[in-house]
Amino acid sequence: MPEDDDTRPLTRRERLRRQTVDEIVEAALGLVDDGGAHGLSLASVGKAVGMTPPALYHYFASREALLDALVLAGYADLGTAVETAARQAQDRSPADRLAAITGAWRRWALDHPRRYSMLFTGSRREAVDPLESVGAISQSMLALVTTIQEAAGDTGDTGGDAEGSVLDQDLARWGRSVGFPAKEASPAALRLALSTWYRVHGLVSLEIVGAFGTMGLDGERLLAAELEGLVREAARI
Repeated sequence: MPEDDDTRPLTRRERLRRQTVDEIVEAALGLVDDGGAHGLSLASVGKAVGMTPPALYHYFASREALLDALVLAGYADLGTAVETAARQAQDRSPADRLAAITGAWRRWALDHPRRYSMLFTGSRREAVDPLESVGAISQSMLALVTTIQEAAGDTGDTGGDAEGSVLDQDLARWGRSVGFPAKEASPAALRLALSTWYRVHGLVSLEIVGAFGTMGLDGERLLAAELEGLVREAARI
């Protein structure tokens, strides 16, 4: 009986290829950290890893393909950081877990500002879907939805028609895509979880470009105040 392609051991050639791809991605991420994704070229990456641009084409068909790989790697790293924070805070209150999740997101973004910017500007939409293709981000969003649901003390009752609004149906599909059980997913909690994500993203994005510094405001305090408001919103669901 032939071995499953997904479980069979890698051949020596496959291991070497994967190792080389990992080295290229790491070198390219370092260049992004130094100068941003906009100036990244196969020539600069090749120089960093000691390869000619034609040799790189054996691993990445184009600059765009390399950028797609960098975005996937970035989302995976960010997702792992957030998921780790959620797991470490699993025995704490929902409010404290929410602070841990969003705090981990913010810290990663501030530690890797150019990578963070790349995640939302450096990929082709048809090539990279962070909420469906990257498992670590899905787990992060699942932790966020779960925490909001617990903060709301919600049992999943929508409080409306069985079908719900079109938005509620869209949110339910999104909730299922990140692994949240359909029978437990309150549309109100899903809306608030998604709202939490884009509020934190907006805050962090502004902080990265120095907007709050010029206003004499502290990003960490602003996030803490935002979370207080979110917990109050959850309590009203």
